[in-house]
Amino acid sequence: MLTLIVFIPLIAALALLFVAKDNRELIRAVSISAAGLSFLLSLGLLLTFDKSNPGMQFESAVAWVPLLNIQFHVGVDGISLLLLVLTTFLSAIAILYSLKQKKELRNFLALMLALEAGTLGVFVALDTILFYAFWELMLVPTYFLIGLWGEGRRIYATTKFVLFTLVGSLLMLVAIIGITVAHFKATGTLTFDIQTLVHTHIDPASQLWMFLCFFLAFAIKVPVFPFHSWLPHTYVACPIPTLIILTGAMSKTGAYGFLRFCLPLFPEAVAELGHIIATFAAIGIVYGAWIAVAQKDLKALVAYSSISHLGFITLGIFALNNIGVEGSVLQMVNHGIIAAALFLIVGILEERTGTRNLKDFRGLGKSMPILYGTFMLVTLAALGLPGLNGFVGEFLILMGVWTSPLLSNLAVIFVLMAGLAIVFASIYMLYMFQGSMQETNPNDPKDLKDIDRNEFALLLPACVLIVFIGLFPKPFLDRVSPSVSSILTVEKTVNVHIGEDEGHH
Repeated sequence: MLTLIVFIPLIAALALLFVAKDNRELIRAVSISAAGLSFLLSLGLLLTFDKSNPGMQFESAVAWVPLLNIQFHVGVDGISLLLLVLTTFLSAIAILYSLKQKKELRNFLALMLALEAGTLGVFVALDTILFYAFWELMLVPTYFLIGLWGEGRRIYATTKFVLFTLVGSLLMLVAIIGITVAHFKATGTLTFDIQTLVHTHIDPASQLWMFLCFFLAFAIKVPVFPFHSWLPHTYVACPIPTLIILTGAMSKTGAYGFLRFCLPLFPEAVAELGHIIATFAAIGIVYGAWIAVAQKDLKALVAYSSISHLGFITLGIFALNNIGVEGSVLQMVNHGIIAAALFLIVGILEERTGTRNLKDFRGLGKSMPILYGTFMLVTLAALGLPGLNGFVGEFLILMGVWTSPLLSNLAVIFVLMAGLAIVFASIYMLYMFQGSMQETNPNDPKDLKDIDRNEFALLLPACVLIVFIGLFPKPFLDRVSPSVSSILTVEKTVNVHIGEDEGHH
């Protein structure tokens, strides 16, 4: 089932290349069917998932490179399940929004489906080499989507993005080989299986360099301050449909990497460096929010706000306790939903008015009452209003930081910094909403149309989820909780230094 969910978009992407470019009906039908089917199958997994089981479920493994014992091994636990469903959900919305694309629709949709497949693969891979292959697969379609369909300084943006990500990827590959060799020396068996490798205890010196290699790869993708400088350029140049997957799902692959690799594999290194990482995350939270306040371009404003929200997620993960990590996983889902809805609204406003500059908007709410209502709901969720989904995740993260033994010395400072960022969030989100929707506009275009039925249908699921998760987060947390406990209490059974016992803990 998992293999199907990942490969349906990839097969559809390849199939599209054999469809005539001008056969727009067939191109649309194939794309919608593939994205829709993947989403429905992932919903099926969500409903049949056993929430009391902390281990991997729906596993399947096939020998891929038998000589090196590399397997096509996939499975999901509570953490990857939510991110898998989020990715298929956002991809379906992004594909539907892409149908209006004028230029090279076939190639655009084929690349979008390939991007979806790569992102899904990262969340289900249980073999380090398979994980790496999907990690790289995400990069190729993104490069072309921004380089060919982007705007402004798109070549600069996409080159910077690829260079940053490639450096991180190569470091990660070095660490993957390092940990496999360490396990081989201890046991005599060659394996790239993540579930086997997490039980390997590595000496602290080796842990440190391996952890840093993994951490940099993931920190660039999130991005964690100060590795964020690619993000504003990339987001502003990126076409809106691609941006929905990029911010909603792909940015979560880095945070997921922290949980799947950094925490269980390198506990000593995490304990040693956790407070430093948390400090950078807290700086990023304030920095992103502060810079967002100064933005006039709506796309740039949402991009900088993402740096702030992703800082929250990183901070919660390195609080290193159940409540903080659960809050982070929930906030990954919440941020994906809110950011995708905001970018959709920005895209709709730009289509209607031909601009994204806040100075050019005023009083659009009068002629666009339906958009006014949806925009207001998403704005309030983004600034963390209690009762909406943004609040739940942030509250759990702050509770986790406050009660974290690892961050105890600095917990008060981190919580105050996060609180300051929430104040800034209220400023830039209300500034964005009021600046565009309220006030009076002497140049108000009279023929401005409200959002149509199709656009409303794209925004409605996000609005429903914003309210549902805000009022009733329990079903999501129930699925995440056992897996989080399992990651935080991995038993080290293989000692790399044979004959020593201190590795068992």
